[in-house]
Amino acid sequence: MIFLGLNIILCAFILFQTIYVDRLESKSDNGTNPVISDILLFNVTAILFTFMIMVRGMLASSLYSTLMHIVFILEGCMLVNLAFCFTYSAWHYISTISIVLKLVLYGAVIWLCFAKLGSVSVSPEAGIVVAPVYVFPDSVRSVFPWTWKTLYNIIFFYFIPACGCVAMLVKNELSTSKIDRFKGILYSLALIMMWILSFALDIICKQHKGYQLLHYFMYLPTFVIMPLADKLVSVPSGKSIASFSIKGLFMYLLPATAMGLIFRALYPLENSYEQLFLLLGFISAGLVLWFATFISKLISKTKFSHSGDYAARFEKDLASIDYNGEMDEIADSMYQIFKRNVEASFMSVYINGGNNTFEEAYSSKSKHKKISDDDGIFEALLNINKNVLIHSEIENSHVLANFKENLTKFFDYTDADALFILNEGRTVHGFIILGIKNNKEHYKEYDLNVFNKLFSYFFVFGYYMRNISNKEIIGTVNRELRMSSQIITSIQENMDRIENHKIDAGCIMVPAHNIGGEFVDMIRLTDTRHMFVVGDLSGKGIAASMNMVILKAIIRAYLAETHDFKKLVVKINSFIRNNLEKGTIFAGMFAIINFENDTMYYINCGIPSMLLYTQSYNNVIEIQGEGHILGFVKDISPYINVKQIEFHQHDIVLACTDGLIESHSLRGEEFGKDRIQRNMVANSMYPAQRMAQFQYDDLVKFMSHEMEDDVSILVLKYLNTNESEKAEADAIKADFYKHVMEDMEKERNEAMALESSDEKNDAELLDNEDFVQ
Repeated sequence: MIFLGLNIILCAFILFQTIYVDRLESKSDNGTNPVISDILLFNVTAILFTFMIMVRGMLASSLYSTLMHIVFILEGCMLVNLAFCFTYSAWHYISTISIVLKLVLYGAVIWLCFAKLGSVSVSPEAGIVVAPVYVFPDSVRSVFPWTWKTLYNIIFFYFIPACGCVAMLVKNELSTSKIDRFKGILYSLALIMMWILSFALDIICKQHKGYQLLHYFMYLPTFVIMPLADKLVSVPSGKSIASFSIKGLFMYLLPATAMGLIFRALYPLENSYEQLFLLLGFISAGLVLWFATFISKLISKTKFSHSGDYAARFEKDLASIDYNGEMDEIADSMYQIFKRNVEASFMSVYINGGNNTFEEAYSSKSKHKKISDDDGIFEALLNINKNVLIHSEIENSHVLANFKENLTKFFDYTDADALFILNEGRTVHGFIILGIKNNKEHYKEYDLNVFNKLFSYFFVFGYYMRNISNKEIIGTVNRELRMSSQIITSIQENMDRIENHKIDAGCIMVPAHNIGGEFVDMIRLTDTRHMFVVGDLSGKGIAASMNMVILKAIIRAYLAETHDFKKLVVKINSFIRNNLEKGTIFAGMFAIINFENDTMYYINCGIPSMLLYTQSYNNVIEIQGEGHILGFVKDISPYINVKQIEFHQHDIVLACTDGLIESHSLRGEEFGKDRIQRNMVANSMYPAQRMAQFQYDDLVKFMSHEMEDDVSILVLKYLNTNESEKAEADAIKADFYKHVMEDMEKERNEAMALESSDEKNDAELLDNEDFVQ
């Protein structure tokens, strides 16, 4: 009974491992790694074997033996696959020769199991019993007393996996990649662990044959170690290996050994006192788990608690920073995260004070209150799209050769070993420097990759230090309003205005209460491609404004590394969900215009309205289609699509936030999309900026009271090559006619007002006459 329960647990674990590895490999290796199929085959084999234990005594012996032969066939095929996992690890592809060889070995397994193995039986007392069928005749049996089952084990359990492993090690030795060689060592360790466990199980089975029913447990470490090896992206440090070894010894190996010894001592009670056996087993398991937990807590307090592979833990710590506290507390939290994860000896944060001078905002080891960038190293690094730099790159990177001397001078002066430039476009808000590691080692390539991957967290922290927690800026409501003005100015100054003659773009952004989370951005990608963003971040006040500027900078940062339009929006969604305040969402749209083919590609992320005016039909239609707001779901990719429209001469696109559509008049009437469409048609002859302004002016006139919500409007007018001068002339003419019409309307209103006043006076006179009479 106990053996059946353990095998069921094994099947459940391997099923979970199969799903986990399949998801892991499909992301990194397109699902081609044979480790996936081998773990699945192992799972099928273990399930069938567990089934055979369950139906023992219920089936005819011949049928039972045939099914056990199938179990051995599956196991043999699994071992053949294991050998080819080694070769795939070294060559990273599956050749035609390997496929043919694998099929031949599959055929050998099937032939040997069905044609040569004797009958098979299974029992808790005798274990797995295979009737002996000898390979050699009686004359040489004294020298080679091998049965076909023995030959099966030699060929498929030892020889073929060993050949694959040796081929992998030889190939890896010829490779210059350290990570490939290290993965080869781990794969070899997985194979050796399988053989060691098999040897240990044979020794135990000499005491009690029934332990053979745990036969498939010996494959477990192999199929755990190999997927873990595939996950590695760099060679672990000595500390990482030591940490892993100590954790494995005290948290897994020793508790497992103790549980095995306890089980061995209690097993004689299983037949006579089954309930007592189960009770003592559960109590023992609880004590062992408590011991493992206790040891885990002790280790977590030592220097071995963290390994050198800290990326996931580092990101989790950065995401957990609470920005609601005091500035010094938050800065010290960041330093402790650096110290705990990357072993930084110190951290300093410098903020742009103007005139190429950076003032110290925080330092765990105060040295310089001010640092000047007279040599222009920050601008030079940004010119090569580098905002994270480590000391070892100065010597080894040829792209830094032109300003190597200035960088060396800066790093020596500040005692820095890592530099983070906190920039928004070409504007440097500040920088973070880290001291050399506590063990006096320099930061390595792995550290640099992690820093680049998590740079958005450092930008959020730097922006906070620069704008939110600066004691000279925040403290009163007036200072908060001044901060809002600074944010809006920053947005306008960093917008890349279009200089292409084919299009005229205009926008307006008006916050309802001086501070808001809406923005419009124009980003130049190339001479022939321009990107537009319109959106509304949830929230009010200074927090929404901060999120707005952070998101604007993150979009530009992601554009440098992501060239797929949809993937860019997916990454932005992840940033909003994981990095901004919980519950923050973004409703808007992203668009890219390609001037070469006169096409606009856009993604609706919950924009309330996106309208297209076509002069040929002289009407306006909605084109936004279905969309999904960002920040609400973890993976946005299934919910968004890239749409496109081809521009024609005089086409006009207008995108706006809900503040324009849903604002109400004093009567409670909504401004609505119909008015927007009528205004587009009526003002289509004006430049884009005037069209946006007229929409807003009409809204103000319609409301006749304070604004209810922020309003952002983007207008894009598509012109042909020779349209610029014509459009300007038409705009002047239209502006003249508009002023004439306004003057006429004003005179008419005055006349009506005068006539109304005369009628009122006549009525009052009649009333007075009645009163006198």
